[in-house]
Amino acid sequence: MASFREGEISPKRGEARRMLSLLLSLLFSVLLLFGCKGIQITGKTEDVPGFTEAQAMVLLGSERNRYQNVFGPELWSLPISGQQEENYGEYFTAKMKEFLQDVKTLDLLAEEKGIVVTSTEMESIRRASTEFYNALSEEDRSFMGNCTVKDVTDIYVNYFLACKTAEYLLSNINSEVSDAEAKVISIQQIVVSDEESAKKLHESVTASGANFSYFARQFSEDPEIDRTLHRKEEEDAYYQAAFSLEDGQISDVISQDGKFYIIKCVDSYDEKATEERKKRLEEAIRSGAFRRSYDAYAEQHIVRFREDFWKKIDLQKYPESKASNFFSLYDRYILPLVKGKG
Repeated sequence: MASFREGEISPKRGEARRMLSLLLSLLFSVLLLFGCKGIQITGKTEDVPGFTEAQAMVLLGSERNRYQNVFGPELWSLPISGQQEENYGEYFTAKMKEFLQDVKTLDLLAEEKGIVVTSTEMESIRRASTEFYNALSEEDRSFMGNCTVKDVTDIYVNYFLACKTAEYLLSNINSEVSDAEAKVISIQQIVVSDEESAKKLHESVTASGANFSYFARQFSEDPEIDRTLHRKEEEDAYYQAAFSLEDGQISDVISQDGKFYIIKCVDSYDEKATEERKKRLEEAIRSGAFRRSYDAYAEQHIVRFREDFWKKIDLQKYPESKASNFFSLYDRYILPLVKGKG
């Protein structure tokens, strides 16, 4: 994500920047499907119709409102550096266009693989579409290209097929990570530059009744006393010693990179942190595998939208439009079907 230049953002804009830095990951990765990487043009440009203005604006309008409802319309005029676009409004629109091109690419693959929407799935899509459409104000409909309930249904169908196809690509991937690989521990440490000092401190902290934290606070050269560690691909002497300890155990003096360390194990298995890291690692494996599979297909089946309306989208029009629940309704009614829980 591009950074802002010095002095260009007020405190409110600083919060907006943090929110926008999460935009792509939140908006464009319900199933960790898509990234910002451009597709190298090496294959055939597919002759497939793009979305109509109303279809595209249903999704784009909902997402514009989700951020604008919090930060106001000035959000879109924030300057951006390091990109072709001059501000976040233009950048947002460009990334939405790329996102919907990715949706079309996956829908193309769905057609090749015979992946379709079943009657049961269509019932859930219609429920989400009807609820979304019936709640729209006149201002919402105007901003969303004077959409009809069919437009809403169509964009939900296209997005659902993309997600269903992504799940198909992921179905044979073994992303399981063992507890040992994901293990997270909590330690305290003492760091000094002199070996003799380290040996004397080791005698002190291993004495009966000694308070390790007290000696760490008094004598450690590193103010970071408490640390949380997780397994690394290449573990040095420090990590090997730390992960060999049981609760309450204290290591020998460890020499590494010109420093001397003494480690006390506070928690040899942080169950909650380990489970969270395990989920992140498995998610990363799935995401990486999907990207490799998707990119290989997308490089040979290039989808590009050329409709004129993309050049004319004004995110600051219809400021009273507030509808912002396209994805929340998708999550409630349709996502469980992708995950096989519907």
